[in-house]
Amino acid sequence: MKRHLSDPYDARNSGGHRKAGHMFERAASRRRFIAGAAGSAAALALRPLVGASTSAPAIGTSAPAVLPAARFGGVLPANHLAWVWQFNQDGEPERIREVLAAYGLGIALKTHDGVEWMSKYDTSRNAVSGPQRIAQLASFFEAGGVPFHAWCVVQGVDPARESSMAASVLQAGARSLSIDLESYSGFWRGSQVQALQYTGWLRQAQPDATLMITIDARPWEIDRIPLKEFAAAANAIAPQVYWSDFGTPPNVVKYRQAGADPGASGVTPLFALDTAARKLGSFGLPIHPIGPGLIADTGAWGQFISESYARDAESLSVWRLGTTSPRVLELLKATPPRPRSYVVRLGDTAGSLAAAWNTSVEAIASTNGVADVNLLVVGQTLVIPRGAGAPISIPTISPIANVTPPGGAYTIQPGDSVGALAERWNTTSARIIAVNGLSNANVIVVGQSLRIP
Repeated sequence: MKRHLSDPYDARNSGGHRKAGHMFERAASRRRFIAGAAGSAAALALRPLVGASTSAPAIGTSAPAVLPAARFGGVLPANHLAWVWQFNQDGEPERIREVLAAYGLGIALKTHDGVEWMSKYDTSRNAVSGPQRIAQLASFFEAGGVPFHAWCVVQGVDPARESSMAASVLQAGARSLSIDLESYSGFWRGSQVQALQYTGWLRQAQPDATLMITIDARPWEIDRIPLKEFAAAANAIAPQVYWSDFGTPPNVVKYRQAGADPGASGVTPLFALDTAARKLGSFGLPIHPIGPGLIADTGAWGQFISESYARDAESLSVWRLGTTSPRVLELLKATPPRPRSYVVRLGDTAGSLAAAWNTSVEAIASTNGVADVNLLVVGQTLVIPRGAGAPISIPTISPIANVTPPGGAYTIQPGDSVGALAERWNTTSARIIAVNGLSNANVIVVGQSLRIP
């Protein structure tokens, strides 16, 4: 994931090409915290906070052993998520909430990087400056029907402080926290011991929280991080499956060296996801794949969604909102998540559910401890056993109407940015700005007409 433009890797991809549900219950204490800290929706004008607190739940000074995964609480996201890096890059909260609500998506907002809150890098008046701001943002998005999730970069240089900050994010109202664990400059720099300290302290403070570990999905990159230690404390792994970036000649060579030859088809969504899933299979965790939003090919995205579901993903994410094509957002809306839990309805039988989910009556009975499968109760919640799952149909998304460039007019769609348009039409941001006389390339409005040179 992108960090900030001082990172060479991210600066090269500042256009976003590289990195770019129904509501579920959380603990009552979390709801009380949001209500007490943020107040009513009417008070959430998202005014900048002065002297926002950076305090967090107390963390011990010695690293406890990581608890068995079976003891962890947490529920995986029931919506597809759109990841947000910085408000000054992806849009202000009001606009983001409007777009995500329209497409039925949740937000995954970056809250901190190592031991720094995002206000150090994000120049927006609404930048995350600490737990109080997070509580405001959580309540603001949830009040607008957008489930609020968070993500952060972990470096490992100060595991006590980093884990304390992560715990405070969850305490402030995030439904889940995705921990970005990568080997590049500015990302993970710690040891295995520090990995155990971080995960141990975080789970000690938040045993019932939903934690996902997000990683670069290329097999050789997975080997460069202490994923075993982090996975032991996680509810799921979120591989960054950026097939469009992984298909370069150097990457193809490395794939072959890792024993996976993409062949004549190259690095397709299926290939990138399959190689990652095989590498991650030993951890025994569900996956929540993340795809590249800047790639507007709905055929490729349809394959990505279909293959994600075939590997028991309940939902998935797109990186990142500010550079995601409206066609991708539309496809995500038209292909809803497949939650693992199911509420029994009138007329349901174990047999009909087994057929619908391509599983067996025996598996449903065993998974749910049902002694008599003929005695299902309307309103009863069942856990559907993981398996092949119900077949899905990927809808056909019609092309966006205004596809006349180059040299013609284009009407701004939700999620567009000057950088994304430049890359889509093989031109430059500078040329678009010059042709249209834009004074601020960061301020374009949905419905605005631009000439694409």
